[in-house]
Amino acid sequence: MTISVGELFDECGLRSAGVVQWGDQIELDVPGIYIVASTPDLDDPAGQVNNYRPNFEAFDALRSVCPRVTVDGVPATSEKLAERIGAFWIAQSATLYVGLAGTSVRKRVNQYYSTGIGQRSPHAGGWWLKTLVGLESLFVHYAKAQTPRLAEARLLETFAAAVPPSARRAIHDSERIAPFANVEVQAGLRKRHGMAGYKKEPARSKTPLIPTPGAEFTPAPDRAPARPASPSQVGSSIGTRIESQVITDKDRASSNLRIPARSKFALPAVDGYLEVSYQDQIIEARWRVNGSRSGTIGLGKTIMRSIGLPNSSIWMRVDGSSVIIED
Repeated sequence: MTISVGELFDECGLRSAGVVQWGDQIELDVPGIYIVASTPDLDDPAGQVNNYRPNFEAFDALRSVCPRVTVDGVPATSEKLAERIGAFWIAQSATLYVGLAGTSVRKRVNQYYSTGIGQRSPHAGGWWLKTLVGLESLFVHYAKAQTPRLAEARLLETFAAAVPPSARRAIHDSERIAPFANVEVQAGLRKRHGMAGYKKEPARSKTPLIPTPGAEFTPAPDRAPARPASPSQVGSSIGTRIESQVITDKDRASSNLRIPARSKFALPAVDGYLEVSYQDQIIEARWRVNGSRSGTIGLGKTIMRSIGLPNSSIWMRVDGSSVIIED
């Protein structure tokens, strides 16, 4: 067994404010955290669901919404997706997901309920939970927290420390441990699940991009002429078009694509992950804002060695946390 919800609360200095069945309204309208579990009992560490039971209708729906979903770079069947997600099931663990609510627990949990599988918003995290048979039989425990992000981090750390070695060895990624449906183990560190393309592609822009009135573009002194996008690229583009820094030989030997300050406005204002489309690949890449300096997208050395032309920049389309590289 691992650890009960009540023990998690106690060890992290939290006090339970209640529990509801999945789908029911939570009244707590303040910042806090919530734990989805297979039992309403605060003192039950094992819960009422012993094994992962996949709902193949959910996987079929995911593949309908996200036809490019892959496992280990290979187009995925519903069976393969179920096999990979099921390999992260933690035996004899009541806790299935830990989440935070920065403003309102009620609002955030309602967003969790309503977000369809494969959708990007308003609550795309924890979607593995929605692949379970009997989702409606789960329970949501919740508590107030003055600093929800810190409370969530402590809960995840405490949970991981409580998973016994025998259970760890049975998990697909036995090093990065978190409750079943938490893909992110801690800030910036995700389970190595090998899946990609499991979020719906952003809607394509129906109107041409219009420059901001009065805006000027000043090229960097060492900037080589950028390669224009082909007509097919422009016709299929989405979001806001931005340019990278010139890619040097040093950049190609590293893992990071540099994004100049003038282009960072289109990307998230905080560190996190981006879903990057490049040729026939979709990867989850680390995004670092880096203050006033150039931001970086961690594409990996393989892509950085092949992307673009020598001593030139590349162009991208950005829509929220989705990036399409025009190459």
